[in-house]
Amino acid sequence: MMSTTHTPLNIAPVSEPMVTPDWGTMRRTFQRFATLVDAVPILRSCVPELSTGSFEIRGCVILDAKLKTYLKPTSKNKSTLSACYQLTLREGATGPSFQRIAYIKVFLGGRSREVFRLLAQKGISDPEFQNSVSHVPEYDLILWRFPHDPALPHLRQLVDLLAVEQHLPVEGLRQIGIQGTAQVLAQQVVNYRPEIRCTNRYNLYDSTHDRTCQLFGKTFGDSQGQTLYERLQYFWDRSLADQEAMTIAQPLGYSAAINTVWQRGVPGTPLLHVLNTNNYRPYIAAVAKGLASLHTSDIGDLAAHSPENHLVETHKKLSKLSDAIPRLSETCGGVADEVEQTAPHSSTIPFCPIHWDFHVDQLLADNGTLIFCDLDELVIGDPLQDLANFVVDLQFRHVDQDFVRLITGELCHQYQSLVDWPVSAERFAWHVRLQLVNKAYRHYLRFAPGFDRTVEQILQLAKKGFRL
Repeated sequence: MMSTTHTPLNIAPVSEPMVTPDWGTMRRTFQRFATLVDAVPILRSCVPELSTGSFEIRGCVILDAKLKTYLKPTSKNKSTLSACYQLTLREGATGPSFQRIAYIKVFLGGRSREVFRLLAQKGISDPEFQNSVSHVPEYDLILWRFPHDPALPHLRQLVDLLAVEQHLPVEGLRQIGIQGTAQVLAQQVVNYRPEIRCTNRYNLYDSTHDRTCQLFGKTFGDSQGQTLYERLQYFWDRSLADQEAMTIAQPLGYSAAINTVWQRGVPGTPLLHVLNTNNYRPYIAAVAKGLASLHTSDIGDLAAHSPENHLVETHKKLSKLSDAIPRLSETCGGVADEVEQTAPHSSTIPFCPIHWDFHVDQLLADNGTLIFCDLDELVIGDPLQDLANFVVDLQFRHVDQDFVRLITGELCHQYQSLVDWPVSAERFAWHVRLQLVNKAYRHYLRFAPGFDRTVEQILQLAKKGFRL
């Protein structure tokens, strides 16, 4: 089977209505889908299984929500809100509970009708299309029932226990002692970002040795998994040759037909669950050592990200926040000025491979060892960005702020002892401010009611700044 590339849903061909929606209209239209109190009744009427009355919703979690809008007034009618829900359902009063995932995309001005018409022309068979996609014109939305996804059509094979066996990494499994075709006993979605990627965990049974093991498969909408597999193999080989190198889960292969990279499951507990004032020093030393190992690697084929790139992106995000929340315009402008005035010169930065999305959830602890996860987004950039990202993330994890300050000082101290470049307080503070803007922007993208108050609080932190 050939690998196919599918791009996220493209709505450009849809004709534009004459009326430009304002933010009041967008809030009324979109925010009800970003809060469970309003979303659950809507889902009850939209999901075909629920509209019949045979099933009831016992629980609902919003897995992902993302607003897409535009600064140009004449383009605001193209705005959409995408939301993904994990529903816990039960049939009747005594039936067993089970989970389902639903993904919706909400439009403005009746645009969903034309988008749905275009979807129906893509060559999917009628029975399959009717089972996977629904148009709900009264809410101006389109709904996909997992595992159907507009950009990940192969996802259906990855959740089918028999179909996925045809794509297992045979050579990789052989390397860990599993001969022949392993039986897939169970599958569970670990992380799903509709139209982007999905990570599944599998329990495999090795009949030769009468044992089970875990395997993770991360699938994408295109072939970027091939690059990720090669990257993981580089760091795995490096860890075998150097005990001081960053530790990762063993990569086992890449399946081009389903755009999926495979890794062996490893034992471990999320670092945040075990980190405390008694053990933080050795764990933070391990974090610093792993980052230093990554930052001093010679992994190739990475895009570069400079302070100039950061400035452009941060200005755009602050402009969108100012547009959505006019009363914060002055605050956004002040933060933008501070970011620009304190930007480091590129000549002072030791550009190197960085994680880019480094936070505490990317680390598993296993008997004092740390396993680093999710190396999808590596770039060439300023290594202090990773430290700042880690520290800012901790500030929003309900961790005692005195403890966060202890961790911050320890991380910077340990890291400085391992690298040849200075851990500049000014450069670190600049990256902290950038990460706070990113955090505020992510709350805006989720577009839940009250997001503006949260954005304001975070921007006040960004305006105040942070010092080592």
